[in-house]
Amino acid sequence: MSEKKRDTILYNGLGFPIRLINVPMRKAYGEWILDIDFNQLQVVALLMLVKQNNSFSGKEIAFIRHYFDMSTVEFGKLLGVSHVAVLKWVREERKMNVTTEIFLRSCILNQLKVTDKDFRRIYLTFKPEVISKRAIESIPLEIDADKIAC
Repeated sequence: MSEKKRDTILYNGLGFPIRLINVPMRKAYGEWILDIDFNQLQVVALLMLVKQNNSFSGKEIAFIRHYFDMSTVEFGKLLGVSHVAVLKWVREERKMNVTTEIFLRSCILNQLKVTDKDFRRIYLTFKPEVISKRAIESIPLEIDADKIAC
């Protein structure tokens, strides 16, 4: 089996762009494929989304809902809104209220079972005036793929 590393790959497999750096690759059946733990990639991506300094995009909200394995109705109930509101967020017809987004970020931290100390440290970085701003241009998350290699 052949192995190599790529400096950077733009990965869209979670529905939104992620720039993977130091990407381990292996050759399987004549094709070069990513040699990473995709479950761990999802966890790292979720944690990075929680920590980002702008509001969630529609694609990121869709990813979070799918990660929680919830229907739009269930996801809406978790956040105290209708499934129609969830659909509008995903289609970016309407923006998620900042307090709802902070609650969702807290739910994600709880789901990831971060330590109480880390939960508090991350929670204290949530600034409504910063989170409420949406980046004009979607900036891909950057993840060191070496840390999620198989």
